[in-house]
Amino acid sequence: MVRLWLIVVVAAVAFTVYAAIDCATMPRQRVRSLSRGVWVLLVIVLPVLGGVLWFLLGRAPAIGPGGGSGYRGPEDDPDFLGGPHGPEQHPTDKDQDDETLRDLEQQFRERERRNRRDDDGRADR
Repeated sequence: MVRLWLIVVVAAVAFTVYAAIDCATMPRQRVRSLSRGVWVLLVIVLPVLGGVLWFLLGRAPAIGPGGGSGYRGPEDDPDFLGGPHGPEQHPTDKDQDDETLRDLEQQFRERERRNRRDDDGRADR
């Protein structure tokens, strides 16, 4: 039973220390409700409850006004991929296949027209 209490106390102290450090190093823009000093004091005076309150009420989400966090993975970064900036899209294989198919159909129609003209011209002779 003593071991269980020891584990609970160590976890509570670790959580309180983590919450206090997180609160003290949080940028001013992300601290809600109270000032940062009051939050640190609250986390230290009410060890577990203060930390829980900090994470639920005092800490603003990391999402900024732009709608996303500052970091994007390389697969989401057009600069990393070398793609165009803005709403333009890369041509996909399907787009290229459609364009090739349209070109081939156009060539086929032109050949059919030439063959009809040649056949009509020969039949008149």
